[in-house]
Amino acid sequence: MSETKTLTIRLPLSVYERAADLAKARHQSLNRLVQDGLQSIEVQEREKRLFDDFTAIAESRENESDVDFAFEAQAQVIADS
Repeated sequence: MSETKTLTIRLPLSVYERAADLAKARHQSLNRLVQDGLQSIEVQEREKRLFDDFTAIAESRENESDVDFAFEAQAQVIADS
């Protein structure tokens, strides 16, 4: 079994009640619900970082994917045909 750490958190009663109801509806413990929620946040953060990184790459290479330079050469080849 993996190593665990016990954590005590304070929640407003309304948040606790909603979380407890949600855990019950999902047939899981409140502990499992919190674990799943934290894992979901971790996945969202990782996906956002990837999206941001790929966006930065695309923006930095914007000029590298420009094909306008080839139009003149293509026109020359067609004209010579």
